[in-house]
Amino acid sequence: MSVRYPQFHIFSKACAAALLLLTAAPGYSQVSVLTGNYDNSRSNANLQETQLTPSTVAPGSFGKLGSFPVDGQVYGQPLYASSVLIPGQGTHDVVYIATEHNSVYAYDAASAASPVLYWHVNLGPSVPSTVLQSDYTDVSPEIGILSTGVIDAAAGVLYEVAETLQKGAPEFQIHALDLTTGAELMNGPVTITASIAGSGYNSTDGKVSFDPTMHIQRPGLLLANGTVYIAFGSHADYGGWHGWVIGYTASNLRHQAGVYNATPNGMGGSVWQSGRGLAADETGALYLITGNGDNDGVSNLGESMVKMSGTSFQVTDWYSPGNEQWLSDNDEDLAAGVGIFPGTHIAIAGDKFGDFYAINGDDMGHLDTANALQSSIGNGNFGIFTFALWNRADGNYIYAQQQWGPVAEFQVTGSTVNPTPVATSDTQAVTGYSGFAISANGNQPSTGILWQITRDTQDSSRAATLHAYTATNLTELWNSNMAAADNLGTFPKFVSPTIANGLVYVPTFSGAVVVYGLLPNAANVNQLAQPAIAGVSNAASYDSATVSPGELITIFGMNLGPSTPAGLQLNADGTVSTDLSATRVLFDGIAAPMVYTANGQVSAVVPYEVANPTTQVQVEYQGTQSGSFSMNVAAATPGIFSMDSTGTGQAAALNQDGSVNSTANPASAGSIVVLFATGSGQMTPAPVDGSVTAASSLPVPVQPVKVTIGGKSAAVLYAGAAPGMVAGIMQINAKIPAGTAAGSAPVVLTIGTQASPQSITVAVK
Repeated sequence: MSVRYPQFHIFSKACAAALLLLTAAPGYSQVSVLTGNYDNSRSNANLQETQLTPSTVAPGSFGKLGSFPVDGQVYGQPLYASSVLIPGQGTHDVVYIATEHNSVYAYDAASAASPVLYWHVNLGPSVPSTVLQSDYTDVSPEIGILSTGVIDAAAGVLYEVAETLQKGAPEFQIHALDLTTGAELMNGPVTITASIAGSGYNSTDGKVSFDPTMHIQRPGLLLANGTVYIAFGSHADYGGWHGWVIGYTASNLRHQAGVYNATPNGMGGSVWQSGRGLAADETGALYLITGNGDNDGVSNLGESMVKMSGTSFQVTDWYSPGNEQWLSDNDEDLAAGVGIFPGTHIAIAGDKFGDFYAINGDDMGHLDTANALQSSIGNGNFGIFTFALWNRADGNYIYAQQQWGPVAEFQVTGSTVNPTPVATSDTQAVTGYSGFAISANGNQPSTGILWQITRDTQDSSRAATLHAYTATNLTELWNSNMAAADNLGTFPKFVSPTIANGLVYVPTFSGAVVVYGLLPNAANVNQLAQPAIAGVSNAASYDSATVSPGELITIFGMNLGPSTPAGLQLNADGTVSTDLSATRVLFDGIAAPMVYTANGQVSAVVPYEVANPTTQVQVEYQGTQSGSFSMNVAAATPGIFSMDSTGTGQAAALNQDGSVNSTANPASAGSIVVLFATGSGQMTPAPVDGSVTAASSLPVPVQPVKVTIGGKSAAVLYAGAAPGMVAGIMQINAKIPAGTAAGSAPVVLTIGTQASPQSITVAVK
């Protein structure tokens, strides 16, 4: 399912311009996956799987069961908690999914064919990637929940870290969500801040402070020692970054347990780990790797494997490759790890050059001038970003993807990785960004399956592939390309699939987590046609906190409409139809004017009759209705349309002469710009739902309207319904304040007490 944003077409006619929109704590008896990479050793292995074996995973007997729709890209591994007591609905196994749109979903784990959503919360507006860096593409177009959360089963809490846009700048918050309802617990949320003594980059008065604008929160969260550990790295090594580990007491998020900075007297040392969480051994000691940065072997430990106390946050041991400076200078940094072979203190990491490191955690050796502890398996031809570990009955093994090559299996003896693989697959992949997981019944070699998510073509827009191999010799058993019905979504780099109780949950970047399992019969291969709603957002800003009467909204999900998209249609009386290609959207049973429909996305206008504090949203397609999706209702929810329809960047705006405002065609300070928005709330005179605004009757918002441009108050010459457009689309004519600085000036629309996100700009000269 690909995300389509509402499209705009701007044209001029004579001297006029118009804008047309087409558009009680639970118990756990079965297997649960409560943390990223399956365990605090970060082995990427579920060794309690009895249903999926090399004899049962085969074409015709194993395949796609369905999908869980969500409202954004999924970078975090889905988590699975068994036997959760959902209020009023009994005990169920639940899958928890977090998205880059800062949403968290709790789905019934066994309901993929016809998804049952127990709860959904949004943790705040996501950060447009361009806010961090104008050309940042590693994570795009938005950054929200980038890491894998962690579940405290005994307390019934899911911890997540969300990056949100606050007053135009990024801010990180840690949340503790009730597993049964999504409600905030443990005195959360808490804004993440930190400082540490040091003279390093961006220090002030002998202190280095955590700067959210310089960092991303990529590694999975770790729960150990009664503490939630959160690690931070850089975005593309841009600006003055450091590697941070910040801990909060799990039972009271207002208490910061400790802080570690990898380069307090230098710069760099990003802790990003390709998304893998910090590892912890049975003593509570923590293991992490740092990337490009300063290394003096004392306080600055860039390009190193670091062991630290989980209580004092002090370094207790460390290892650095002898060529750490070369790795740092050439961006070949340590990128994969740390993983610990369960039952040992042998810690595994890998770098972008293709070297594995097997380090004895009880004696790490510090600077390895002889490079004696690394095994070159890539010779610079491929980087290592992720791997799976299995300490099975016949030895310890690592699985990794060779870029432009096969999956390879390596044996580890003591702290030595044999660089010659004991097995390779007969398949190849162009990227080493794969996600891996092992499923097996204990350490029995004959039961093991290696699962891999990869992209088998250079075209990043092509679908990903889920592969299943026998874990002993890497013979392929099955893949999702063998049958069209098993297709996966867009490739999610670095993320592991989640295997639990006979099911495989595969994240994607295309608005869904796809579920595979054993097929009782052929009918299970096809998804049922019941619509399922993943999220409801403002069609301009993509804010998903609330809706308001008359707001143009976009609904994301699956089976929402036809496979061939359809745009707005008018009835014989000139109003916008509430039935578009057999698709309807209902708010408390009231049919809404339809603007756009497709399988994974529909757009409609919230009826002006919606007035209660909450509303139940449903999508009906071909007579089949989705479950209800509850949304809060606000008096206004202003959002300004953007030119590229992503909710950020250049506004879809016109200059005073009717030309399109852009960086190539900026407006002068003192001139008028025309903006287009939605979410004004009630208007006077009250519009008729679905009516097209006539120039002779222009409703205006009941609540006062304000505009700021470049931080200055702008004179509003007109704010009301947009002539020629469906009721719910608003036009604002505002004068750019004198003295507004040239460049991209932020624009904020306030209606009543509600303001639009600070992510839209107009070009000023």
